[in-house]
Amino acid sequence: MKKANYDDIAADTFDLSRPISEERLKTWLDLISENVNHKEKIEFLDLGCGTGRFSIPIAKRLGYSVTGADNSEEMLVKARKKDEASQVKWDIQDATSLSYPDASFDAVFMSHLLHHVDDPSDIVNECYRVLRPGGTILNRYGSMEDIRDDPEHRFFPGTIEFDETRTPTLKQVEDIFQNAGFKDVSSKVLVEEPYPSPEVRLRGAELKFTSVLTLIDQSEFEKGLENFRKYISDNPGDHWLLEDRMTLTSGKKSD
Repeated sequence: MKKANYDDIAADTFDLSRPISEERLKTWLDLISENVNHKEKIEFLDLGCGTGRFSIPIAKRLGYSVTGADNSEEMLVKARKKDEASQVKWDIQDATSLSYPDASFDAVFMSHLLHHVDDPSDIVNECYRVLRPGGTILNRYGSMEDIRDDPEHRFFPGTIEFDETRTPTLKQVEDIFQNAGFKDVSSKVLVEEPYPSPEVRLRGAELKFTSVLTLIDQSEFEKGLENFRKYISDNPGDHWLLEDRMTLTSGKKSD
């Protein structure tokens, strides 16, 4: 499987091209809190944390003891700069072979991570290992059935071939969780509007904000941008340009 190189997705533009409003952030923090078993101290792993766009508010607002882990030093450098109060512990980690001991965390959260490895079960099995009994796994992602006709795939059709081989469906994610041993596996699909305008979404595409855009040929990329711009010009009020469907799949490790 051809993989995206996150050195090609600059940390300095990572947050700019992935806007998250206060309303959307609150929605995700509420979902995380609802799914995590409440106790006096919660050890929380944000796996594939990037620049800490979730790690820092989880620590600050939910009061969890958060570890942010990623395999990109560039992303972690940016995360540490954003974490002015040093509320998060930042680690370089390979998600398929974590250095943490068994039963280290009460919850593991991932966002857009599983499609970056040849076998997502390698990551999920590691999550199971490092979770304590009764611990929670949370996976935030766009399932294949929900991204197939979004603007990034319609205007850049070569992305579909790549994502067909690497992006799981909702059912596949649930099956991976269950095969790893997780119980009470369930999914919630949210329809979001992460982009305040079509132009903001276009700007994200220009920055190759979704990793699959780094995998297609430059000529196809330029043609896709041209078609994207024309569609916005011809259809400025099309609500489809603003929407994404996101899934949160969760599961529990047996007590």
